[in-house]
Amino acid sequence: MNLSFNVIWIIAAVVLPFLAPMPPARAEDPVPAIRARLINQINAHRRAYGLLPLVADPIAQRAAQYQAQDMESSGVMRHEDSTGRSPMNRYAAFGGHAALYGENVAFYGDSMSESDAAWQAVSKLDAMMMAERPPSDGHRENILSPDYKAIGIGVAVGPNGLYIAEDFVSPGQ
Repeated sequence: MNLSFNVIWIIAAVVLPFLAPMPPARAEDPVPAIRARLINQINAHRRAYGLLPLVADPIAQRAAQYQAQDMESSGVMRHEDSTGRSPMNRYAAFGGHAALYGENVAFYGDSMSESDAAWQAVSKLDAMMMAERPPSDGHRENILSPDYKAIGIGVAVGPNGLYIAEDFVSPGQ
């Protein structure tokens, strides 16, 4: 009887954990993949127009990420941050020196709970920027400007939606 009882306990200890409901899988952070996709898309557009690709600028990256998170937390898309700094002043506050600085900001307000939705939003926002025509083509001009040499991309996904800041830089002395 003791042997049977012990066998039952061993079987229960081995089998029951597999029968218990599994906790939901944690979604992978989509931000690094979205950032990489945006940089690849921007550089693909530039190559199509015979322009050199933009390189990553770590200071512009920090400034853009700050702006994206600031916009998401306030639920407001804008170029000035919540402290009133312009894109170039924000870049300088992070330690950068730019001869020329431009910024594209974008917002997508539908639910971002699924990664597919985020990918669709990124593609849609990119297509909208590239479809712009003069005189209202500032986003497209930033993407295709031969004057910019580097970029920083900020992405924030949260309850207020998807916010993107693309900071374009021509480094100064």
